[in-house]
Amino acid sequence: MFIKIYSDTCPYLAPGVRLFWDEVRQQSFLLFPEGTLVLNKTALAILELCNCERHTVSENYTVSEIIAALTMKYPSSNLDADVNLFLSQLAARGLIRFESNKSKAK
Repeated sequence: MFIKIYSDTCPYLAPGVRLFWDEVRQQSFLLFPEGTLVLNKTALAILELCNCERHTVSENYTVSEIIAALTMKYPSSNLDADVNLFLSQLAARGLIRFESNKSKAK
């Protein structure tokens, strides 16, 4: 299933979903009630910018801001498509949600 991703929305982790660093394995995971996903460095970088610890919408990054930040760190011609696909796949599984970011438009 494909979820349409809008560049002006702010992705955040769904309730019950969290990032976890396993010190023994030296590996990042996305934990959720039905399971666990092992994260590579790029996936972790995306999800760290979808920080659900922030409490106001104005502090969250929009999808376009996430892509801009990652482009500086990981130059790639397909980064826009890759980030959108990754977020779409997580959204289809109910692991992330999106919030409009009207306060940034002011």
